[in-house]
Amino acid sequence: MIDIALFNYHNGGRTPDGRYDFTPLQQAFADVTAAPALILFCEASRYRDNAGAAKYAAAEALSDQLGVPYVAELGSMRRGPMPPAIFYNPDLLILRRWWNPDDPGVFDDQRNVARFALRDSARARDHRREFLAFVHHFEPLSGDARLEQARRVSRYGDSEPLPVIGGGDLNGTASGDHLPQRDWMAATPHQRTHKGTLGPDGAWGPDTRAVDHLIGDWDTTTGQRTNGCGLHAVAEMAWRADPTQPIAPTVNPGNDPGGGLLIDWLLANDAMTPHVLPDTYRVHLPDPGQPPPSDHRLITCSLTLDTPLEERR
Repeated sequence: MIDIALFNYHNGGRTPDGRYDFTPLQQAFADVTAAPALILFCEASRYRDNAGAAKYAAAEALSDQLGVPYVAELGSMRRGPMPPAIFYNPDLLILRRWWNPDDPGVFDDQRNVARFALRDSARARDHRREFLAFVHHFEPLSGDARLEQARRVSRYGDSEPLPVIGGGDLNGTASGDHLPQRDWMAATPHQRTHKGTLGPDGAWGPDTRAVDHLIGDWDTTTGQRTNGCGLHAVAEMAWRADPTQPIAPTVNPGNDPGGGLLIDWLLANDAMTPHVLPDTYRVHLPDPGQPPPSDHRLITCSLTLDTPLEERR
C-alpha cells in the first residue's frame, strides 16, 4: 500500500520576520495512520533562497514527525516564489523524472509532474512499476487562467497509459450540489470574482470551469459526470462508496466569507482508479480549540499500486 498526502501549508511556514516555523506542519501530520510515501505540497514560499535551507528544513521536520526519510523537490510557478513541491520517501519510491524550472527543453505541461518507480516492485530497473504524480497550485484570482492551466493538465487523463495521481490547490470547485457550497453574497464583490462567476440570471455562483474540464460536468439527471478528460476526483469516489458521508470542504472556517469549498483536489486517471482505496480518503479536521496548522486542511488516501490487481480480487 502506498499512502499519499496533499497539503497546502500556508506560506510554506514562512513567518512575517522571514523565518520559518515547521511546528504546525508537524502538527498537521500528527494523526495520519501511516507515513505517506508521497506528499504533494503547495506554497513552498522562497524555499530556493539561502541554498534551499527551508526546503531541507521542511523535509527534516516531516521526517522527524513521521519517522521516515523524505527527499524534497521544488516545482515551478511563474507568478511568484511560492512553487509547489513534492516530498517522497526514497526507501519506497525512486524518482525517475522531475523538471526543474530552469531546465532547457521543458514544456509547460511537463512542469510539476514526477515519474516514479516503486522500489520493491521488482529487482531489476526495467521491470519496476511506474506511475506519474503531479502537483499544481492554480491561479487564485482568475477563472480564465485556471481553465488554461487545467487544459495543460488534461493530457494526464485518459490519454496517459501510466497510472496518474495528482492534486493541488486548484483554487476552484466543481459543479454539483453534493459538493460543499458557499454563500456568495457573504463575500465582498472583489472576493466573489476570485472563485465565483456571475450567472445569466444575475446570481453569483462558483466558477467550476477548470475542475469540470478535468473531471467532467455534473449531470443532475444521471448523477454522473460527462465530458471530462479522464481524471476522477478521489473525494467523489469516496462519496460514492459511502454517500452517507458528506464531502468536506478543504479550507478551514473563517478563511473564505460565506463558507469553505472543496478546492484542494486529489485526482486519479482511468489507469489509476482501480488502485485507489476510496474508504481511505480523509480530510483531516484540525483539533477543536486549537489554531489550525494552515488555512487549508490535510488530505490523505491510500493506493494499492504495490499490489497486483489479481491479488485484490
